[in-house]
Amino acid sequence: MDEGERPEETARREVLEETGLLIERPRIGPVTEDHFPEGKHFLTTFVIAEAPTGHPLNLEPTKCDGWEWFDWDTLPTPLFLPLQTLHQTGYRPT
Repeated sequence: MDEGERPEETARREVLEETGLLIERPRIGPVTEDHFPEGKHFLTTFVIAEAPTGHPLNLEPTKCDGWEWFDWDTLPTPLFLPLQTLHQTGYRPT
């Protein structure tokens, strides 16, 4: 997050920068707490939003292999630890 930026604003900016998608109605979602094997401890605030049009572009190819959509019940593995934790809580996106 940039100085003075709210999580919803960060999500809107980051999604646009990384995928080219314009999201609508961003709102604070669940939070996970994770301890990574390398000793890092993170609180992750998920932001829920809608992206009504467009397809995600890989605008940061040195950081990301690409984007794909998956059904919540058939996510690939391995998952990024905060997403894995969120999934294990029983959270269901609506």
